[in-house]
Amino acid sequence: MKYERIERATFMERPNRFIAYARIAGNQETIHVKNTGRCEALLVPEAEIFVQESAHPETKPNWRLRGRRTGN
Repeated sequence: MKYERIERATFMERPNRFIAYARIAGNQETIHVKNTGRCEALLVPEAEIFVQESAHPETKPNWRLRGRRTGN
């Protein structure tokens, strides 16, 4: 699968199953989390994540969580 409009971000917190907050280019943004699982072992503060900007600017939130960097 090929994704477009991918940005690196820093995970901040996840207040509920569907929403998370991340720093993208120095700004705090709300991102949608499709996987409603707990993800506590992966989504820890300051983790590097990858987010995708929506192709439709009117979509809220405008960002989608796509993955987390693992390893070094």
